[in-house]
Amino acid sequence: MKKLILLILTVSPLWLQAQTLAVSRVQAPQEVPFAKPFEATVELSHPDGQTVVLLPDSVSPDFTVVKEELQPVSSTTTQAQLTILPFTLQKSTFTASFALAANPDVTAPVEMALTVTPVKLFKDNDFKEIRPPHRAFDWVLWLCILLALAALTCLIIWWVRRMKNDPARLQAPVDNRPAHVIALSQIDTLVDSGLWENKQYKVFYITLTDILRDYLQRGFGIDVSADTSAELLRHLKTQPNFQAFIQSLRVFLASGDLVKFAKFIPDEKTRNTDITILREFITQTAPQPAPQAPAPVEVKL
Repeated sequence: MKKLILLILTVSPLWLQAQTLAVSRVQAPQEVPFAKPFEATVELSHPDGQTVVLLPDSVSPDFTVVKEELQPVSSTTTQAQLTILPFTLQKSTFTASFALAANPDVTAPVEMALTVTPVKLFKDNDFKEIRPPHRAFDWVLWLCILLALAALTCLIIWWVRRMKNDPARLQAPVDNRPAHVIALSQIDTLVDSGLWENKQYKVFYITLTDILRDYLQRGFGIDVSADTSAELLRHLKTQPNFQAFIQSLRVFLASGDLVKFAKFIPDEKTRNTDITILREFITQTAPQPAPQAPAPVEVKL
């Protein structure tokens, strides 16, 4: 019995050590600008031959990890290279957790104390005013301006009264098509708009993400028009029908954030992947029409 207890006491520390995951080094800037991505490096020690993963739900709500690269340095060390977008100001703390792929219960938290600064505006004291001196308007010009404003006011009043007498003109046409049909047609219109060919990538991705938000509002009554990407994902996680699409939508929204906030220039392959993700989400989650009751059968006696 004593030998068995001695064996357990000898083996238990070795087993616990074999399942240990720890953060050995963190490298990140102390000050970062608002809504501009920065790089952070985290080095983790783990059991021999194990794989380490980042837990997406553990990331601070005021930050978004737009890119993550985990590369093994040795059989017991893994280096995580993170690209992070801050959406808060002043002092804040980025938190996240890593885990063993084979045993998700074994985790290692990481914290980075940061100071997020506002966007700096361009100032140069060497610039001098080169415009000519300002000349005040004379009374004749002021009189012409006042007469023009009076005429414009009368025109607006006449137009409003005319529109009130014809309410049908004030009514915008209502699109009664199903939400998924409208969203898919909007994607086709965006692709054919020429924005991508004219290198207006930011406008292209703003419109593309707005199509997703409009679809959720039209089809399911979910208002995410003012949500950030992280808030939108947390909102969708509460909907059982969207659970299978959370990971693909995270990739889709991360591409949009990089283009809109970091001036990232996407390639055509990335664009096609994001459009495919949105099309598949809309097609596979389209609300199904309610089955119609069969018409009553008339029985003749």
